Amino acid sequence: MKISLKVGLFPNNPGWEIILNQEDIFYEIISENSNLTPENFAVIILSNIILEKHKTEILSYLQNKGSILFDARCYSVFFKIKTKSKKLDFLTPDETSIFSNSGLVDIYSKIYLLKSDNLELLDQGLQIQQSKAGKENILVLPFDVNNLMLDTHSVRRKFYFQRKELPSEIVAKIAKSPIRRIVKTSLEHLFHLRNLPFVQMWYYPDGFTNAFLFRVDTDFCKAEDAEKLSYICEKNQIKATWFVDTSSQKLDTEPYINIKNQEIALHCARHRVFEDYQQNYDNLSEGKKELERAKFSPFGYASPFGEWNSKLCKAIEDLDFEYSSEFALNYDDFPYYPFIEGKKSNVLQIPIHPISIGRLRRSHLSEAEMLKYYLNLINEKMRQNEPIIFYHHPHQKRFEIFDEIFNEINKHKIWKPDFSEFSNWWKKRSKIQPDFTLKDNKLISNSNNYDEMIYLKISQKESFSITKIKEKIELKELDWEKKERMKFSKDIWRIRKKHWRDLLYDYESKRGKTKL
Repeated sequence: MKISLKVGLFPNNPGWEIILNQEDIFYEIISENSNLTPENFAVIILSNIILEKHKTEILSYLQNKGSILFDARCYSVFFKIKTKSKKLDFLTPDETSIFSNSGLVDIYSKIYLLKSDNLELLDQGLQIQQSKAGKENILVLPFDVNNLMLDTHSVRRKFYFQRKELPSEIVAKIAKSPIRRIVKTSLEHLFHLRNLPFVQMWYYPDGFTNAFLFRVDTDFCKAEDAEKLSYICEKNQIKATWFVDTSSQKLDTEPYINIKNQEIALHCARHRVFEDYQQNYDNLSEGKKELERAKFSPFGYASPFGEWNSKLCKAIEDLDFEYSSEFALNYDDFPYYPFIEGKKSNVLQIPIHPISIGRLRRSHLSEAEMLKYYLNLINEKMRQNEPIIFYHHPHQKRFEIFDEIFNEINKHKIWKPDFSEFSNWWKKRSKIQPDFTLKDNKLISNSNNYDEMIYLKISQKESFSITKIKEKIELKELDWEKKERMKFSKDIWRIRKKHWRDLLYDYESKRGKTKL
């Protein structure tokens, strides 16, 4: 018997689609014409109220050993049980659960708690429930994934380190990567309950274990500092992307016109982000024209202070940028296309790690602690298979720290593209979805779109394999590696503990912007 390894999504909520596209899991939007059988859908995601006419078909799917990932409110309506709501700021996973890799999960909204004889807690900290043993393959998430993924608020956040005073930055209020990790782990779990392999596109080309990107913001940068950083990048074969502040740089002089193996992109003309569309458009347009006059072709943009709003997004789109990078929208995550005012943006968002040397210095870290902070992040990102993307302002110097960071990166099989190369790869990857069926322990592709650069990640319950995509894959012939369960520090909650310094840093930030 052939079994499709695709996921069914109902309805087509954009927040869920962002995650499925980031992980590049083959999925189909369920319609009235969809044949809901366990042979056609490995897992179904139900995140909204189901019409009564579909209920019989869904129940039949469950009774025939299909797997469903429910939103708690959808589950309560579907099975006609009561639910209680509780407002929380954040959740943390159980140390021994399959969700231990999610880390702290921002909520700042309601979670929905179900009391049913058919359910039991799979993770008490996250309040994720599943069907009791021997019953249907059901998993229930207590929060609204769609709303959390689409949240665009920003606030000052602290970032973890093994010391009392923690570095902070104004970033997205809801970190999206923990939500993505939970959804991916949930889908894997439901696949494995059916003894099915979980198949997705691998994140990087040519089987690289990870990617490292380096962003340089050149505001207030002196030529000698740019030259020193450029030299360190070249020495370590790092293709940095330089986001240029055109009002404070002489673009027709060194180091910019002679820079080697580096990308030039736009930071700004005036070092500000506005709430008004026209002011944003004029600022970006002026900067882009300055770069073009200096014979540069900027494909990307990164905003001052990492700020983001819908008016800025529209200006970025209208000026035909290929990608942008703003940590007030998201950070420490895979690229994706944001949904803005009900419309999918055509500009790829590349989230980075938002803590710079300047923020570490402001929190009184020594240079040894600064280096350790970044080395810890490299280790964490390697274990999560998530891209390592750091940034620096050359006027903050500390070049020897990045020399050490680059040296560490070069010890591993890590891809080192500039932002444009990474953007182009991600777009190429997104066009190829792993549409596979399982038959006789073989994966059979339903597509003829193959590429030597493209790899798959195939997960079983306790192991995984990364292999080239091809028409037929014999599972028993693959090299399997044991899964590593990642755990976060027990005092991770400290990053959400309020401190008087947060108010001070917010005041300094606001005062600094008014002077520009």
